[in-house]
Amino acid sequence: MYSNKSAFGTFLLKFTALLGFLCITIISIAQERIIAGSVVSVEDSEGLPGVNVMLKNSTQGTVTDYKGTYSITVPADINTLVFSYIGYVSQEVEIGNQAVINVELSVNTVSLQEIVVTALGIEKDKSKVGFAIQDIDGADLIKAREPNPMNSLTGKVAGLTIAQSAELLGAPNIYLRGKRPLFVVDGVPIQSDTWNISPDDIDNITVLKGPNASALYGSRGQFGAVQITTKRGSKDKRGFSVDFNSSTMVDNGYLTIPKVQFEYGPGDHGRYAFADGKGGGLYDSDYDIWGPKFEGQLIPQYDGVVDPDNTYVTNFPNGATFEGNIIPTPWIARGANNLERYLQNGLLSTNNIAVTASGDKYDIRFSTSFTYQKGIVPNTQLNTNNFNISTGYDISPKFRFEAGMNYNKQYSDNFPDVVYGPNSMIYNIILWAGADWSMDDMRNYWQPGKEGLATKICRLYQVQQSLVYG
Repeated sequence: MYSNKSAFGTFLLKFTALLGFLCITIISIAQERIIAGSVVSVEDSEGLPGVNVMLKNSTQGTVTDYKGTYSITVPADINTLVFSYIGYVSQEVEIGNQAVINVELSVNTVSLQEIVVTALGIEKDKSKVGFAIQDIDGADLIKAREPNPMNSLTGKVAGLTIAQSAELLGAPNIYLRGKRPLFVVDGVPIQSDTWNISPDDIDNITVLKGPNASALYGSRGQFGAVQITTKRGSKDKRGFSVDFNSSTMVDNGYLTIPKVQFEYGPGDHGRYAFADGKGGGLYDSDYDIWGPKFEGQLIPQYDGVVDPDNTYVTNFPNGATFEGNIIPTPWIARGANNLERYLQNGLLSTNNIAVTASGDKYDIRFSTSFTYQKGIVPNTQLNTNNFNISTGYDISPKFRFEAGMNYNKQYSDNFPDVVYGPNSMIYNIILWAGADWSMDDMRNYWQPGKEGLATKICRLYQVQQSLVYG
């Protein structure tokens, strides 16, 4: 009898514990809620996929599916859901006793509207312009300077091709979608090669693409326009500022030097002998490089000493001979790598100072620049002076007066020829000159006592002239 009572007490104790556990579990489950609903756009009532649905002050949450619907389990201590989506205004919704929460999100209109300048300084919202347009900040033009600011646009504008000219002061060939665009400075169409515009004076460049730009500038803008807006008065809160900008760049010259042979010298049929450079010797006025092989044999050359009292005979392997008064010297390739020794590092140095001021109704800016460019060819350089002044005055809230002046001067004491022909230095050094003459010997090219009047005897007249002017 005693044991039965003991077993019943144990059973009653276990049953009471199990019942208490079930009650606690049921109460806990009852405290959690499942909230479902949808998120749509106010504009078109379409579901928004990927909207973040988060428990406020928590890292837990979910996202809407491709239809914009969601379902989330919310603990009893959370009573607010946060709905957020890129480009839309976020919302916080109190749950209360709701089991279904549908939300409408509106587009976030508080965003930066990009403004562009079209014709005559008129500003428009970029998104409302009816043609393709692209902007370049003027600061990008002075990070890696070019003598012509248009060269800095290379690779920055889709559809714009910049073909730089090899000629000194040659205007770059600029094509917008295969056609030549119109250039506009501060709203005024101009005819310019853009050499007379300093990069330091450019605030921004706007490229108007397509034939629709002709509505702004007429038929001249039918292929698009490159609009340059220059800098105006000070943006400093004090109303006055002085800016100084200086930069120096070094040009390493050619990336690749053409390879030529240095095994054979000038002449033809394995024969060559210098007499006067005008045909008095063996092929000494010819362009051909089919002469003797450089093996150190004695041959009369352009820098040999003239001995009028003696005659020197030169024998060639094929049986030919030559007699002259120039003492033969060793035939070696002393002119190997003449071009590398001829070229030098280029230099581009720019200094600009600008003074700007502004008030409630006016602004004014003075700017002056000096650019020195040393070419990779010796004795070539370009100097550029630029002066710019611009001013504006607000006569009324709707009427403004603006004026500007730009002065540019470019000068060079040497103007090299780079086209294919005998006037080109590179043409003579690489293409037609052999390795029998040394560039180092040619650096002092004036005859003693006749500086500026007569040069030393040279094997080729064209080489002589190229060295004189180079």
